[in-house]
Amino acid sequence: MSSVKRLVAVLCTAICISAVSNPGFASERRLSEMSLEEKVGQIMLVFFEGGAISENLEKFVAELRVGGVILYSSRENIASVEQVAKLNAEIQRTALSTGTLPLFIAIDQEGGLIARIREGVTQFPGNMALGAADDPALASKVASVSGRELASLGINVNFAPVMDVNNNPSNPIIGVRSFGSDPALVSRLGVETIRASLAEGVLPAAKHFPGHGDTSVDSHTGLPVIEATRERLDSVEFPPFRAAVEAGVPIVMTAHVLVPSIDPANPATLSPAILGVLRDEMGFNGLIVTDSMGMGALAEGRTLEDAAIAAFNAGADILLFGADKGHEETEHFGVYSALLEACRTGRIPSWRLDEAVGRILEAKCSLGLLHEGWKPEFAPTRAAEGAEVAREAALKSITVARDIRGALASVRDGRVRPLLWPSERASAAEGLVRNLFPVDLALLPGKPEEADIAEALKRSEGFDYVLVADYDGWRNPAWLEMIRRIGPDRVILLALRTPYSLISTPDVAAAAIAYSDNPPSLQALGEVLKGVSPARGRLPVDLPGFKRSF
Repeated sequence: MSSVKRLVAVLCTAICISAVSNPGFASERRLSEMSLEEKVGQIMLVFFEGGAISENLEKFVAELRVGGVILYSSRENIASVEQVAKLNAEIQRTALSTGTLPLFIAIDQEGGLIARIREGVTQFPGNMALGAADDPALASKVASVSGRELASLGINVNFAPVMDVNNNPSNPIIGVRSFGSDPALVSRLGVETIRASLAEGVLPAAKHFPGHGDTSVDSHTGLPVIEATRERLDSVEFPPFRAAVEAGVPIVMTAHVLVPSIDPANPATLSPAILGVLRDEMGFNGLIVTDSMGMGALAEGRTLEDAAIAAFNAGADILLFGADKGHEETEHFGVYSALLEACRTGRIPSWRLDEAVGRILEAKCSLGLLHEGWKPEFAPTRAAEGAEVAREAALKSITVARDIRGALASVRDGRVRPLLWPSERASAAEGLVRNLFPVDLALLPGKPEEADIAEALKRSEGFDYVLVADYDGWRNPAWLEMIRRIGPDRVILLALRTPYSLISTPDVAAAAIAYSDNPPSLQALGEVLKGVSPARGRLPVDLPGFKRSF
């Protein structure tokens, strides 16, 4: 065994023994054997290209000694669960063979709309569907299944759950990723998700602190501003994060949002004052990880390197460099060099680096990564109860928010009525059709032009009711115009995302909300429309003029 490997083994054993006997032992003692270069690498969590060990990935692990990596389907990291398990084992073996600490291997597997792995694991309807079901035990079962399946692949960090209170109907980026618009609902379901994930050996992350629910700008492209008083923040945005901290959440992810009532100058990720609320007022002593540093909200007026240094000095422990548009994996080398230089010159204080790396080591120890004899052996395991839990979640979530004149019962009379659906989601349409009474499926462009609307009107002529799919149509004036031309009082709206389109189309004959178009949700929606199953969900967001359930 080389001297470096022997040193790492001794350090890992000492850290784990000390963490068990005295979790608060001095950072100087637990870090004294690490070089500056190793410490700097640990605060970076990076994306990479491809589904196997590449030259760059090997350098990230062996030379930069990064603290972790994050998997994306968009960067071809994910082809199958078998390939993911093999890749993750290879990453960890590369670390062990080069004297590097084992890595955090992270993913965004929120469920529903955001799920990087689609095949070989259980697919769930997502958070807003769980909010409609409002069953904490069910939320726990969903997180348990997901956590167990991720752990079997060697994934040890899941950047979930979303703890944002989605109280802005115009929010372009959170929406169905949130449990709902009630802080108490978000808190109780989020806490159960956190506890279940931890029990399966996957570190959850509550995101996006201090809250991204009351925004109308996507932080991937611009800087959102939360114009809320401190009192409003304390009563709406902050309670879910307080609950998460009290439940023992090990990671909190920051949001790139501006909150002028606390810090009018800096986005939360770069704000000592806002991160101070999390540390000093809420008592959080776990890992603070940034949202991806390459997002548009941080781009104006600063380089990636300067933003990373500012975020770290503000209080973040891990800097996430995700697969943001326009960024390449080779940028990690330059960022690492800038961070290292900042530490050498004192721009990043040594105490700040030690504090962060100490937290990282404790979290890795909690996962068993630093235990002597730990081996990266992973085998994909599909939870036996997964399909049943997904079906339960879907059935409990379907919500009927409106049903005037018994429209839903009327369409069960055997008459073949039109079903209008955006062609971009044709496979989902076919999934519903398989579980529905006979319909005349018409696939139209998601943004219909005049000729497409004319076709929809022709197909709808002579029918009392027309079924129309809705994918957040409130953001799609052309789709709303088609509904207006058909006549809202003839439309049965099938919402496959948020129910907010009902604000723009309040006079539809009926509205059934599934919050998702994955197979369990489509099957459950079909059963409700056929009258085979009752609609048991309640609206998890405020919609003036609409009942929570019908």
